[in-house]
Amino acid sequence: MNNSSGRRRGHRSPRLRRARIAAVITVMAAALTAACSGSPSFTGSGDSPNAGGSTNSPSAVAWIQCVRSHGVPDFPGPDSSGRIPKIAFGQQVGVSDSRLNAAQRACQALWPYQAPTQAQLQQQLTDDLKFAQCMRSHGVPNMPDPTMSDGRVVFVFGVSRDGIDPHSPQILAKARECQHVLPPGSPLPSATVVP
Repeated sequence: MNNSSGRRRGHRSPRLRRARIAAVITVMAAALTAACSGSPSFTGSGDSPNAGGSTNSPSAVAWIQCVRSHGVPDFPGPDSSGRIPKIAFGQQVGVSDSRLNAAQRACQALWPYQAPTQAQLQQQLTDDLKFAQCMRSHGVPNMPDPTMSDGRVVFVFGVSRDGIDPHSPQILAKARECQHVLPPGSPLPSATVVP
């Protein structure tokens, strides 16, 4: 059969197809886990600012290009949300586990999702405390202070305790009014809702 795209069909095609399907399943499972985690933000995205970049994120693209150049040419690009797919096994991308691990180690400096340092977390906590004070001064007296949990700063809303729904239009409007107290370009803080 003549293939007009110039790519040959051969032994690698079924394996690559399985690897890509496995990568899509991994990404879908991660998205489902995130969607069910009960950690929505004020904006409803559920993502912390350090969770990942957009589809055009130069750091995600640079990391993927680095991994490809270090012997994993079939490493998939970012998903539709701009996140790098989680590839746990070399066979998902047509290489050995040792080659995948070596490429990932070689490109570690370009990994776009570095955990924040303790100093960065402390600064975020300070900024989010200002945000909480602003919210209280704008008519949300039960606005909780942010807390540190699992290496991130988050607001924990108890619906029955605080009587606040961070998704209500009124709260979102007040949150946008107070966004000016955060560093320029910062998204609205992350929030977790508990009963």
